[in-house]
Formats: sequence, C-alpha cells, structure tokens
Amino acid sequence: MKSIHNPYEVLMQQMSELKRIVIDIRDQPKEDYTTKYYTRKEVARIIRRSIQTIDNYIDRGIIKVENIGERGKLIHHYEIFNKDNSLKELTYKRKA
Repeated sequence: MKSIHNPYEVLMQQMSELKRIVIDIRDQPKEDYTTKYYTRKEVARIIRRSIQTIDNYIDRGIIKVENIGERGKLIHHYEIFNKDNSLKELTYKRKA
C-alpha cells in the first residue's frame, strides 16, 4: 500500500527557507550615513542632473556643502536623501 504524501510539504520547506533569508537580510547591520559625503559629480550622477545644475542648487542654498580646502566641496548624504533614503525633491519651488 502506498503511503500518503503531503503535496504542500515542499512548499512549506521553501517558505521556511525564504523566511530564514528575510530574517538574515533584516538583521544585517545598517550602513551609517552620518559620515557619508559625495562630490558634486557623484550627486549629479545620483539625481540625474548636470554638474552646473548642482552648482546652481548650491548657489541658491538648496544644497548645503562643506568646503574642503580651496576648491573642494563635499555634499552630505542627508542633503540629497531623506531619512528613509529616498531622494529629496530638489527642484525649485516657487515662493507664495
């Protein structure tokens, strides 16, 4: 006589493996963005604008920079990203 085979056993094994993977990903250490800085070129690449546009944002005060030496400018991570790491809206907003 044949034994009864549970058709959902394979699915349950796969679900438990996926659960383990999700827990591993969740428990990985978060990257520390408090010390992360970008150059103007990197910011231009990230937000898909030209370096000249980034310079205009800096001149208008939309993006704040930290001067390094005579010509170096570094932009902090949280000047272009929100706390949840989504891009900030950097376009010009008309004042009412």
